[in-house]
Amino acid sequence: MSTPRISVVIPAFNAAGYIAQALESVAAQDMADLEVIVVDDGSSDGTAKVVAEGFPWVTLLRKANGGAGSARNLGVAHARGGHVAFLDADDVWLPGKLQAQWSCLQGEPHCRFCCTAFEHWFPEGGETEVSQPGTGEMVLDPERSGWVYHLLLLDCFVWTSTVLVERRLLEQVGGFDESLRLGQDYDLWLRISREVPIHFLATPFAHYRHHSRSATARGAQANYGARVLEDAVRRWGVCSPDGRCADPQAVRRRIAGLHFAQGYGHEAAGRRLWAWREYLACLRYQPGRGKAWLHLLSTALPRSVRQRLGEVLPR
Repeated sequence: MSTPRISVVIPAFNAAGYIAQALESVAAQDMADLEVIVVDDGSSDGTAKVVAEGFPWVTLLRKANGGAGSARNLGVAHARGGHVAFLDADDVWLPGKLQAQWSCLQGEPHCRFCCTAFEHWFPEGGETEVSQPGTGEMVLDPERSGWVYHLLLLDCFVWTSTVLVERRLLEQVGGFDESLRLGQDYDLWLRISREVPIHFLATPFAHYRHHSRSATARGAQANYGARVLEDAVRRWGVCSPDGRCADPQAVRRRIAGLHFAQGYGHEAAGRRLWAWREYLACLRYQPGRGKAWLHLLSTALPRSVRQRLGEVLPR
């Protein structure tokens, strides 16, 4: 059996309604020597059946539910290609994606990680058409390419479904942190950005599907986003390996914002203690954030008062 050039790894959890479209977008790539691995992460909706019956050329792995990070790690462990491309089961690629990225890997010196721009897609809101990329050319975005750790602290512009990465690099940095149910991809891109330059193609080559059943929409009680950022800053500070740095106050404001948003979500769900903790964490990073003080105080009030305040408190 010949060694594939690229292994495509697709984690899937209850994605029976989406996985076919994702796999069709892979099949549409003008790229030979592909290996496609779908990891069914404990689905209960027939996802594995859709893959097995409709796409016999796909390698299907099954495991108990453990999160997207563990599913991707399993897929990478079974991958035979020298490079790995990730695609979430509810997203789609656009034609020419892999070829453009492969050209980047071959044409740019020391390129071991390439990602692309993407477009947000809202099919539940009636946006059914998937647009096509404006060009299949390899156009590097100079603002988001190079040593970009300091930029990623302020904006995670690397999206998992656009990543093509050397498999040895994944092994070098240790893969996805399976203790993170959300944000495990952000954590990995930060670690990789400490090791190699990032190459970012400016052309959108994928569509990020927004829907009510996604892991992002469901959220989590733990604040994984803040945890990832806080761990990165403790470990490496705010400067990239080439010496360029993020504004420390801007980083603190971003972490504060993540804590505030998480606190607001807990407050809306009636988890007062969780909300109180998140608002306190927000204020440790940004003591002058007046909205956080107001919401912190509201969590200590009786329910009837909180309900009335909830109509007027700023979000």
